[in-house]
Amino acid sequence: MLLPRPFLFTLSCSLPLLFKSAVAANPPISNDLFTKFVRYSKFSAAAYADNCPTPPGGATVAKFFNIASTDTQAYLFRDDAAKEMIVSFRGTSSLQDFIVDFNQTLVPFNSVGIACGGCLAHGGYVDAWNSASSQVIDAINNEMNTHPGYVLTVTGHSLGASLAALASASMASMNLGMNLTTYTFGQPRTGNPTFANLVDGLLPEGKMFRVTHSNDGVPQTIPVSAGYRHHSTEFWENDPAAAGNTVKCSGQEPPDCNNSVRGTGIGANATGINLAHLVYSGVSVGNPLDGGRSACRGS
Repeated sequence: MLLPRPFLFTLSCSLPLLFKSAVAANPPISNDLFTKFVRYSKFSAAAYADNCPTPPGGATVAKFFNIASTDTQAYLFRDDAAKEMIVSFRGTSSLQDFIVDFNQTLVPFNSVGIACGGCLAHGGYVDAWNSASSQVIDAINNEMNTHPGYVLTVTGHSLGASLAALASASMASMNLGMNLTTYTFGQPRTGNPTFANLVDGLLPEGKMFRVTHSNDGVPQTIPVSAGYRHHSTEFWENDPAAAGNTVKCSGQEPPDCNNSVRGTGIGANATGINLAHLVYSGVSVGNPLDGGRSACRGS
């Protein structure tokens, strides 16, 4: 979709000003944390590949999941040097995925481990996670039994980011005894305010990193007016990709971060997928021209 040049000029000029305002209220992140964002952006990108012969960071593929009924894919990677298991969920990459995306009716979050009477979540995403949950959790438990002491990281981009949030809530609720941390990139709103509060309680600050980029429209495309609300904690990246251009935001729907600039793109209400959605932490993620291949070259 081509946008008028005056609009693009206005947007390109306004983003630095909005980011300066955000920096005034929110602290930039450390170089160490930004390095982690780069790392898990690469694992999120790798999930788009049907075959990942050389995963990022010297990791290996422990298990590939392909759930035909919902067209849900994920990898379980193992990094022996870091003593870490990484679950990475694939984002939107097929017609069936778009059907899942647009199944936005809020439904009870009835999933393994969850006991939350008022929690409602995106119907398509709940179905997708429930279709994969037993296989994913069984594989993690098997790997953890043979690799005691490893930590668990869950990540994903776009649709995969919402699946990562649902999966993390389930596994944190199950008290599996794992050291669990979650990084999501370009995550759509995934549930109602009660769901957002549940995630904040199960995965407090330092355990859940919800990363957004510039004017990425996917975090905005499902509106608050539809009964949805983001969970915490947002980290807003701007360009060029660097720690100094990434701020930690406050609250579930911070008005001075990604919400401060319209995410014009392909999606409902002309917000959604745009160029900002396809790059995180300087890493190409979810680009259909790449399909995860670059991330599966061991970079």
